Amino acid sequence: MDIKKIPSDKIYDELENVLKFYSFKNSTLLSNFLRYIVTETIDERQQFIKEYSIAVNALSRPSHFNPHDDAMVRIHAGRLRKLLHEYYSTDGKDNPLIIHVPKGGYVPEFIHNNKMRATDLHVSTNKTNPVITVFPFKTIAHRPDLEAFSQILSEEISAELSRFQDISVIGHFPSDVISKINENVLEAANLIGADFIITGHIQIIDNKLQIRINLINSSSGKFIMTKLFTPATLDDGIRLQNDIVKDIVSTMGGYYGIIFNEMVRTAPSKISNNTGILRAICSYHEYQRSYSIENFAKALSNLNEAVELDPNHAIAWAMLGEMHLASMALGLDNCKKTVEKSSHCVTKALNIDPNCQQAWYALAIINCFKKDQDNCLSAAEQCLKINPNSSGIASGIGCVLIFAGYFEKGFNLLENTIRINPSHPWWINVGYCYYYIHKKEYQKSLYWAEKMDFSETIWDPLLKAVSLSLLSEDAKAKVYLNNLLELQPQTAGEIKETLSSFMFSDEIVFRIINSLKRIGLKNDF
Repeated sequence: MDIKKIPSDKIYDELENVLKFYSFKNSTLLSNFLRYIVTETIDERQQFIKEYSIAVNALSRPSHFNPHDDAMVRIHAGRLRKLLHEYYSTDGKDNPLIIHVPKGGYVPEFIHNNKMRATDLHVSTNKTNPVITVFPFKTIAHRPDLEAFSQILSEEISAELSRFQDISVIGHFPSDVISKINENVLEAANLIGADFIITGHIQIIDNKLQIRINLINSSSGKFIMTKLFTPATLDDGIRLQNDIVKDIVSTMGGYYGIIFNEMVRTAPSKISNNTGILRAICSYHEYQRSYSIENFAKALSNLNEAVELDPNHAIAWAMLGEMHLASMALGLDNCKKTVEKSSHCVTKALNIDPNCQQAWYALAIINCFKKDQDNCLSAAEQCLKINPNSSGIASGIGCVLIFAGYFEKGFNLLENTIRINPSHPWWINVGYCYYYIHKKEYQKSLYWAEKMDFSETIWDPLLKAVSLSLLSEDAKAKVYLNNLLELQPQTAGEIKETLSSFMFSDEIVFRIINSLKRIGLKNDF
């Protein structure tokens, strides 16, 4: 767009119009973001509009800010686009000029309203995602410090939830919704099409600070979760805010969080009647929660159908790539080309969305299968940077790092993640067992093997047999070995091939195979 076609004073006037919009007035951060990129573009310094310059010059980040380590600019850019869409859909719909920030960059475009296509402005409120609204937290005591903390806390929860690609977040509201919030939060949520409400209050009782945060199902009014935080003071407000946000967001967001589980449990028709994407994502989630041959096959089939229906859906491609690898890890597929097939899916996902966390997650697993330790760690670190609060993915990354030989790094990540949100993929137990076999703490390995309880997968009887054999409880171990062979007749060589396909340590694989051979597994090598 050649801005010389539109006088700069007209662009500045439009910028001021936008910044008077209630949502921008409520967010100094996004106002500064927009003002900076518009001014730089008018002054023909578009080449300097980069993540680093935005962070330092507009968002008050320190000079040592590293965009590779911090996705803050990308997150707030997404929020900025949503607010611009909201403005031009309401108060600014008849403005002669439109400020537009295309996806994939930060340089704004200035376009005459009659030339702007609806598809250019459209920001999807894709109902394949549950929609969450974060209503302002009430402050019972009228104190400026509490009111400021309340506003920042609700903004930070909105921003961090926005990192999840599987949910949509609304954190700014027109005046009619704000007045409705004070009357009836359920009706207010209805006005904006929100499935769930996050709300709460901050108060002082007997000189003690209380911060209450609630999650409510907007259709039923049911409280799904409520948490009470009782810090001594607000003196260390940033640390307190970070602790609360991490606790809340890790518990609520992602496929293993409360929000998604509640949607699956209470709105099955929304899933079954939906087009392929939501159905595929939910079947993937069900496979991760509870393994069975049926759940695996359904997830694989639905994801194949989903990418045919919507070939530009990055998450579906990434999940499909991961499921291909799972077929190898489960001993269902030993074709060498399966890793290539998975790589093809993940490459497509990253081409569609370079910041797709699910794709970086799958890429870490691919590199684990390729025995590329350095790139496995690199992909894992990039995955976590995109959204460290996605507890299900973080626990999976911890497990992958253990398989890749980063034992303590992976174990610490697993422990920290599961402490915040105990929900995790079923196969995390394999990672724990592998770690404790590495440490020669076989009683703990048995503990995690017994927690698995998924009789249709080879990993359940295999790890129980291994752990019991290493504890010299041979009679019990042989029962599970027999269960394994009944489930899927295998030799030592076949099991070794499955283990070695993604477990880096030859010494641990050797110890596992020897423990099975000692109790009767047929030796064919």
